[in-house]
Amino acid sequence: MIKKTKIPILSITVAATLALSKLIVALYTGSMAILSSALDSILDIAASGVNYFALKASEEPPDKAHPYGHGKFESLAAFVQALIIMATGVYLFYKSVMGLIDKKDLSDINTGIYIMLFSMLMTLLLTISLRYYAKKYNSTIILTDAMHYEIDLLTNTGVLVTLFLVKYTGVYQIDFIVSSLISIYIIYSAFELARDVSSILLDREMSEEDQTKIRDILKEYDESFIDYHKMRTRSSGKTKFVDMHITLCKNMSLNDAHQIADLIEKDLQEKIPELDVIIHIDPCEIGHCPGQENCERFIDAIRTKKR
Repeated sequence: MIKKTKIPILSITVAATLALSKLIVALYTGSMAILSSALDSILDIAASGVNYFALKASEEPPDKAHPYGHGKFESLAAFVQALIIMATGVYLFYKSVMGLIDKKDLSDINTGIYIMLFSMLMTLLLTISLRYYAKKYNSTIILTDAMHYEIDLLTNTGVLVTLFLVKYTGVYQIDFIVSSLISIYIIYSAFELARDVSSILLDREMSEEDQTKIRDILKEYDESFIDYHKMRTRSSGKTKFVDMHITLCKNMSLNDAHQIADLIEKDLQEKIPELDVIIHIDPCEIGHCPGQENCERFIDAIRTKKR
């Protein structure tokens, strides 16, 4: 089992092996599609390097300057990675267009086919590993890395098909056309990734699935409080945050009120991993309080919840 902070090293090792292999073959064959894949692998090294330092930083415990922890280092690194991928796509598109204009020819296509088959196998194994560890550690940045290499797998497939087409048709322009299409796809994927990650950096609320879990758990305490309101959620790395207000009988003792809030907090944290909960207690605003057992508002609230 690989430690979370060591996973990017696996990615860097694979990316370095593929980058060197593809770069040598690209320069030998003159294939723009293989060169585009080689440059992408080189940037994979840089991206995984950023991930390595981001994961180490995100695992640091909360401190005085960062009381909510360092989880957003993951999202920040993923955003930087998206920008790197986007820049790669723009450069590859430029090189592909220039290749068409210059009318460059290809040589020794068989060698290119062999290296792309090797690259696809290595990338597939790496992607499967990253997906496994992303789920195990609930890590945004490892998932981002997995998505990045899945895109590589698709582009490698495109390059391989291109080489076969060039080999059997003799139309070398296919190489540059396909590499142009791959670069457009890379730019689009990077934009989608940047958009998703930016929502975390801007404190977008938790997924609807997680919010539904929270509401379902709160329903189990229908007879403990009158209502809950002002619920806010967000995520930071693997940690999820929720805060809310609950309304309790104003004549309830402070100790009883605290016990109810504490019980709800613990139940939420047990059923939703990596959840940080804060509950603020509001007193009921009824002027003359008859006590919770005789409170019409409390009884009506329970009836409404049970419908």
